[in-house]
Amino acid sequence: MNIVIALLHHIAAFTLVASLLAELVLIRQPLTLSSAKSLRFIDSIYGLSAMLIIVLGVLRVMYFEKGQDYYLHSHAFMLKMTAFIIVGLLSIYPTMVFLRWGKALKLNQLPALPESQARSIQTILKLELAGILFILAGAVLMAKGYSM
Repeated sequence: MNIVIALLHHIAAFTLVASLLAELVLIRQPLTLSSAKSLRFIDSIYGLSAMLIIVLGVLRVMYFEKGQDYYLHSHAFMLKMTAFIIVGLLSIYPTMVFLRWGKALKLNQLPALPESQARSIQTILKLELAGILFILAGAVLMAKGYSM
């Protein structure tokens, strides 16, 4: 069971990264009705994968890996969790923008996306991807047994 939980955790993490990259590609192009709908859908996949990462991560920490004491006293784990929280907080703004498009999209109308807002979302998505590098650094340090 440990292997299954770990595998699902990693699949969710790769899905999260893939969805962020897809959002970045789409938001850099001129907005169309199709791309706006895709952005909302991809962002929902991003959110679901983040929730799955949290649930599976909690299960791994509490039941399937080295135990809570190991993780809660590991600076590498704290780095990883801090970066995950920051990435999650950064994701709120793009998600709120995409959710606001709901009414227009139901009416098959192109939602408003001022250039400045598109640039802000691009910057946030890039920061989220950079944050993932810190998550990976924490994971690598943990895998090598460093507690820092």
